[in-house]
Amino acid sequence: MTAPNEPRTFTRSARDGLRHAREDLPRLGRLRLGRKTAIGLGVVIGLIAILVKAGFNQVLGGETGFILLTGAVALAAWIGGLPGGLAATLVAGSLNTAIFVAPEGGSMLLTPLDLARTVLYVIAGSVVTTLIASLRTSRDRLTESLAEVRAMAEDIERRDERLELVLASSGTGFWEWDVRSGALTWSEAIFEQHGLDLAVDGPPSYERYVETIHPDDRARFQRAIDAALATGSSFNLEFRIVWADGSEHWVHGVGRVFREADGTPIRAVGTGTDITERRRLEDERDQLLEDERRAGAFREAFIDVISHELRTPITTILGLTQILSRRGMSGDPVEGASLIEDISAESERLHRLVEDLLVLTRAERGEFAVEAEPLELRRVLHRVVDRERRRLPGLDIAIELPRDLPVVAGEETYVEQIVRNMLSNAAKYTPIGTQVLLRADQEGDEVAIRILDDGPGIEAEAAERAFEIFYRDPETSRMVAGSGIGLFVCASLVEAMGGRIWARPRPEGGSEFAFTLQVLLDDESTAVPPDRNVLAATGPHST
Repeated sequence: MTAPNEPRTFTRSARDGLRHAREDLPRLGRLRLGRKTAIGLGVVIGLIAILVKAGFNQVLGGETGFILLTGAVALAAWIGGLPGGLAATLVAGSLNTAIFVAPEGGSMLLTPLDLARTVLYVIAGSVVTTLIASLRTSRDRLTESLAEVRAMAEDIERRDERLELVLASSGTGFWEWDVRSGALTWSEAIFEQHGLDLAVDGPPSYERYVETIHPDDRARFQRAIDAALATGSSFNLEFRIVWADGSEHWVHGVGRVFREADGTPIRAVGTGTDITERRRLEDERDQLLEDERRAGAFREAFIDVISHELRTPITTILGLTQILSRRGMSGDPVEGASLIEDISAESERLHRLVEDLLVLTRAERGEFAVEAEPLELRRVLHRVVDRERRRLPGLDIAIELPRDLPVVAGEETYVEQIVRNMLSNAAKYTPIGTQVLLRADQEGDEVAIRILDDGPGIEAEAAERAFEIFYRDPETSRMVAGSGIGLFVCASLVEAMGGRIWARPRPEGGSEFAFTLQVLLDDESTAVPPDRNVLAATGPHST
C-alpha cells in the first residue's frame, strides 16, 4: 500500500524532484561581483596570503613555499571568478618574490631556480584559476536552472491548486494506479467520495478497492478494466460503491492506461466524480415520467371501465324500472317480483363495482388507508360464503375452518370484499357446477385464506400477472366479460392490511387464489397498538 506525501501529489517522481531542487537551492547560493570588485577582492586575498605566509615562516623558522599562496588563488577564483583568481596570482607571486626570495650578491636579478619557481607558480595559479572559474560558471548555470525549476514547480503547484479547487467543486478527484504493484494513489476528493479519511485510512490496494464496489456492479467494472488493459483504450463507467456504513453512492470513473514500449500496461490515471445526487434526480425524473405514463394508462382504462362496466347494470336497472312503470304490470305480481329481483341483483353488482372503483382510485393516488381492528375470521368468512352461495348458484362453495382460528388484524368490510371478488373470479372462469373450497389455516404469525377450485386451472404466466391493474388473460378475455380491476383491488386491500397475496395452479388441477392476514397476540386481541391502527398502502405488489 502506498500513501502520497502530499494530498495533491500524483506524478510523484517529477514532483519530488522539484521539491528536492527547492531544498538544495539555498545551500548552493551564489555571489555575483563586477570585474573591478573581483580584481580588488583578488588583490586583498593575495595580500592576506602573503601576511599569513610571513607569520607561518616566522613560526616555523623556514620557507613554506607556495602552498598557502595556491590556496589563496583557489579561494579568490571561487569567489571572484577569473579576474579575482588572476589578480590574486599576480599579487601573491610578485610580493612573494620581492619579500621572500633573496637575490644573490645584492643583485636585483633572480637566480634561475627562483625565477623558474615563480614562473611555475604563476602558470599553476593561472591553471587553477581557469579550472575553478569554469567550475564556478557551471555552478552559476546550475543555480539559474534550479531557480527556473523552482519557479516552474511553484507555477505547477498553483495550477494544481486551482485545478483541484475547480474539480473539487464538481465532486471530481484524481487517482493513479500502479498496475504491477496494485498500489493506488488518490487525491483528497477521491477519499471523500469513498467516505474515508486520508490521514487515517490511506489509499487501498486495487484488490481491496474492488471489494468496495457494489456486488451487482463489480463484474461490469472488472470487464471494463480488463478491456482497457488489453486494448490500451480509455474507459468510462458509472458504478456504485458501498461505504463502510453500508450506504450506496454512485461514481463516474474515467481513466487511461499507459504502456511500456512492448505494450505491457504499467499504470493508469484518471478521475472520479461523485454523481450520487445526479442519479437520484434522474431516478426521480424517471419515476415521475413512469407515474405519468401509468396515470395516463389508468385514465384511459378507467374511462373504458366506466363506459362499459357501469353502463351495463345502469342500463339494465333503467330498462327494468321502465317496464315496471308501464300500465298493466301491477296485475302480474310474479313477473313484477322477478323484475324487482333482477333490479336488486344489478344494483348489488353496481354497488360492488363502485366499491372496487373507489379502492382503485384511492390506491392509485397513494391515499389508501385501512383501519386495522381485531377480526374474528370464522364469523366473517361464514357470513360472506352464505351470501355468495345465493348470489353465485353456479358454484358449489364449501368452507373449511378450524375451530381454533386466531384473531387477526384487518378491516371486516375489506376482508369481505376480497373474498367476494375472488369467488366472483372463480365463478367467471370455471364451468357451472365447479367445486370451490374456502379454507383458512394458521401459518406462523399469519393466517392464510385460500380459495381452491377444481376448474381448468390458470397458466403460470397469467398467475404471475393476475393482480396487475386491468390485466386479463388473453386466452379467456374474449370469452368472459370483466374489467380487470377486481384482483388488483384484492391485492391493494391485502397489502394495506399487511398481508401477502398470490395465485398459482394446483398440482392436482384447478387454481389457488390466496391471501394472508397478520395474527394478533392474545394481549392484542382487545386493543390494537397505536402503530398498527392505520396501515397505509400505495399500491399492490404481484406475487
